[in-house]
Amino acid sequence: MMTLFFSLALALSLLAAAFIVLPLWRGSRGDAGQDLLALNRRVFRERLAELERDRAEGRTDEATFDELRTELERNMLTVDTPVAEGASSRFSPRVVSVVVVLALPLLALGFYRGVVASPALGHWWEMREEMGPSVDRLVRGQAPDEADARSHTIGDFVRVLQDRLQHEPGSDEGWFMLGVAYMQLEMLQPASTAFEHAWRLRPTEPRYELLYAQTRIFSSEGQLDSVTRGLLDDVLSREPGHEGALVMYGLAAYQSGDYATAVTRLEQLQQHRAARHAPENSPMIAQVASTLADARQKLKAGVSGKAAVAAGITVKVRVDRSVAGRFAPGDTVYVFAKALAGPPMPLAVIRRGAGELPLTLELDDSQSMMPQRPLSSVAEVAVSARISRHGSPDPQPGDLEAVAVPVRQGGQHQTVELVIQSVR
Repeated sequence: MMTLFFSLALALSLLAAAFIVLPLWRGSRGDAGQDLLALNRRVFRERLAELERDRAEGRTDEATFDELRTELERNMLTVDTPVAEGASSRFSPRVVSVVVVLALPLLALGFYRGVVASPALGHWWEMREEMGPSVDRLVRGQAPDEADARSHTIGDFVRVLQDRLQHEPGSDEGWFMLGVAYMQLEMLQPASTAFEHAWRLRPTEPRYELLYAQTRIFSSEGQLDSVTRGLLDDVLSREPGHEGALVMYGLAAYQSGDYATAVTRLEQLQQHRAARHAPENSPMIAQVASTLADARQKLKAGVSGKAAVAAGITVKVRVDRSVAGRFAPGDTVYVFAKALAGPPMPLAVIRRGAGELPLTLELDDSQSMMPQRPLSSVAEVAVSARISRHGSPDPQPGDLEAVAVPVRQGGQHQTVELVIQSVR
């Protein structure tokens, strides 16, 4: 196989060389240098004859004639010398033709060995060929081959899927499976983009709507927006008892401070589960019951929207001049409140666009990450801010940060100022 490949490559190289050599070879049949020399000699003779006629007819005296003839002979010597002829012969078309015929195949071989036959590119072609059938199965919505699943990583599947989708961008199932792979790699933003592609290609598919909504909720720290509400409403309009949509809707509504919607959706979930006698002993159902009870209590106490349960903290965020040009308006600003002692997971988070800076925000229990552990339940917290260049709440190199400010909560409203001035 390789012998055939090299034979074909050599034949194509010689063919390419022929296209360059033949015009040069044809042009070399009449010696261009000799033709030019003959033309110069003819011009010399004609000009000398003119000078002699002028002298004979009295238009030029003897001294002028001698001077012009000497100048004419000097000019002729500059073009009628062996050195000039030798110089032109060193770069004759025949010599150039031989150089091209020899060099072009060698250059082609060097390019093949240096670029086409590089180990990395060869490994990529081999992997793409091996994983082709499994990727086809994924695009059809089937499980990949077990042998491929064991011998290749999720990253390998992602790379081959990306390549496939460049050639088949209309494959909704391909985009969906790419989003699932991104989620397994904990890459929320690319996963959300892939699910959005799948949803736009087939907007009535519940799987696409749910996972697109889920990645949007996760990316915004549990907050609902109009797009996510529309996705979940669409699923529930077709399947009113869809448990996944009800759980997601209820918990995200609670996280967003929309306690009325949270109560409505979580009660729907409980009623649906009771109607089909579903078991009630899972951790998820326990969290649903706790969240529902807390949402009912807040509604009964007259708490609505984003109103604070406790006094809360006013956070003012600005950017120091030293890093003012190090971020774009489309980057994301995160403001965190974390317990000074305890788990590193934030108690409360607010997300904004960097184009809104400087900011003044209110941190309170309505932004709490867990209903069972609201912001007001911790006496000492650290408040910090970060500009994420990648949109992820997890810190990344290149992010801009403010020094965390400790706050002792005592039931009174407090204000802190954060200055973003360092680069991670």
